[in-house]
Amino acid sequence: MNEELKKINYNEYKRRLKKLSEEITKEKKKKTIHKDKQNENILKLEEELKKLNELYNGKNNDNNTIIEQNNYNDNNMIPDNLYSYNVISKKSLKNKAKMKKKEMEEELNEQSRSKIGEEEYNKLLEILKIKNQTIYSIAPDGNCLYESIIHQLKQRIKNFKYSKNNFLQIINQDNFSLNIIDLKNYQQNKHILDFSIFESFDPNHLTSDILRFITSVYILQNSDLFANFIYEYTEQDINDPCYNYCQQIMNGIYGYKMKKSEIEITALSNILKKKITVQDINMSVSYGENYKEELFICFHHKLYTLGKHYNSVIDL
Repeated sequence: MNEELKKINYNEYKRRLKKLSEEITKEKKKKTIHKDKQNENILKLEEELKKLNELYNGKNNDNNTIIEQNNYNDNNMIPDNLYSYNVISKKSLKNKAKMKKKEMEEELNEQSRSKIGEEEYNKLLEILKIKNQTIYSIAPDGNCLYESIIHQLKQRIKNFKYSKNNFLQIINQDNFSLNIIDLKNYQQNKHILDFSIFESFDPNHLTSDILRFITSVYILQNSDLFANFIYEYTEQDINDPCYNYCQQIMNGIYGYKMKKSEIEITALSNILKKKITVQDINMSVSYGENYKEELFICFHHKLYTLGKHYNSVIDL
C-alpha cells in the first residue's frame, strides 16, 4: 500500500487544500498575455486538487485501497466542499441564494395556481394583448398590490425629487419599520406626515411596508372619504372601524371581504397623484381619472388557491 495514502488525514488534507486553493486563486488573478500558459497552469492545479480529493476520500486509481474517511466537520463545511468554499466569493454565494429563492418562488407560484385560475390568466393575457400589453408576474406573498404599484413606478416614472432620507426626516426616524409605528399619533395629528413628497418620490426607495404605512395614514386622516365603504366591510360592534381597518392594512390582514381593494387603490392614487388602471377579465377600472400619469395593474380573482392576486402590466 502506498505510504502516502496511509498517512493522509484531515489536517494534512486541509493544509494541502488551502495551499492549492491559494495557488489557483493567485493564478486566476494574474494579468498576462500568455493566456494559454495560464490556462494550462490552472488545469494542472485543478487536476492536483482532484487527485487530493480522491486521495482523501480513498478513491485511488486501483480502487483496492480504502482510506478511513474523516468525518470531521469544521464550521459546517464538508471536506469535499472546502475548495468551493474557499474560492467562491461571497457575491457568488449571494447570487446563488437569490437564484435559488427565485426558483422556489416560481415553483410555489406554479403549485398554487388552480386550473380555473390558469384559464382566467390566459383570458386576461388575450385582453391585454389587444391593448399591446402583457402581464408582469408579482410574487403572491401578501404584498402583491403594493409590489405591483412599485414595479409600475419603476417602469414609468423617471423624474423624481425625493428619497428615503426625506421620508425619514418627516417621520423623525433613523430607520423605518412598521413595528415602530403607532397609528394613533397620525390619527391625532394630521400635519405630522407630508404626503406631497410621494408625487415625486424615488421608486427605488419605496417598499411595500412604506406604501402600507402611508396608505393607512391617508385613509385614517381622510376617514370621511372612506367611512361608508369601510363600515360595509367591518363588523358592526368594532370600536373605531376606520382605525381598525388601517391597522389591518399595516398588519397585512386586511380586505378579505373586498373584491379589489378599492379603498387602498383610491388612497394610493391620491397619494402618488397617479391614475391607476386595474384590468381584470370583466372590465377595466381607473382610479384618479384627473391625474396625468397612469399606472397599470391587473387583478386575478382565482389565479392562486391562496386568494385574490395583483400583477403588474407592461407594454409589449
